[in-house]
Amino acid sequence: MQKPANWLTGLSLVWGEAGDEPVLMGAAAVFMKIHRTRSLPVSAPLANFGYRVLLPDATGQTAAIVRQLDTLLVQARRQARIIAWHNGADDLHVLQHLPRTEGEARHPGVTAVAEAWKDRTTRAPGTARRVDTSHDLGPAGLISDTAIAHGLEPVKSFAGSQQQESAQVACTALAEGRAGDFSPDALAGSVLSSAVTTALLGGKHAERLHWEEPLSIFDVMSHVAWEAAPSLLGGVASLGSE
Repeated sequence: MQKPANWLTGLSLVWGEAGDEPVLMGAAAVFMKIHRTRSLPVSAPLANFGYRVLLPDATGQTAAIVRQLDTLLVQARRQARIIAWHNGADDLHVLQHLPRTEGEARHPGVTAVAEAWKDRTTRAPGTARRVDTSHDLGPAGLISDTAIAHGLEPVKSFAGSQQQESAQVACTALAEGRAGDFSPDALAGSVLSSAVTTALLGGKHAERLHWEEPLSIFDVMSHVAWEAAPSLLGGVASLGSE
């Protein structure tokens, strides 16, 4: 994917738990075009963004996903104008404290972004501005609550506590080898919907994106990213009809 000269990265992670260990059940990054100085309009028919979705298909893949995520964070910190993350400090804290094998190097992207996240009021030359959509826009808490407060219509199946509950169900299904209870499309749709929402909210806070309310996240995703979760976004078992 060729990224535009001025772009915003929105990030989202979803977690499960196996025993006492956190399990990364999905990560998504959205690359959304912005203008250097003014706000651009967003609508579902005209939406355009790049994206990357990282999912496990078996147990024990958290470290591999984090390595790929780290590469995205290195790129975003240096190449994006804005990094948007919902409760970013919480995710970054967990990422920094995941178990590592002996001799395994720290992840430079995670480390650098976590350090920069401690003080989002300052910005080093050549690095991205950081927006935490939970704390900078509010209300603090769930991404779906913040979305509703700012004119975005979240995907119903992933709103409220349903996102975390579905991630844990998938985590348990993988751990127990119940392939029939594990839906990659549901996980992809969940984490990508949060990343799209976060990117839009980050753009709004930075006064680089605006939309007519309400803007449906499902409609935006189905126009641009239906291939990420075709059974959910491509017309089969459409979430938009729920």
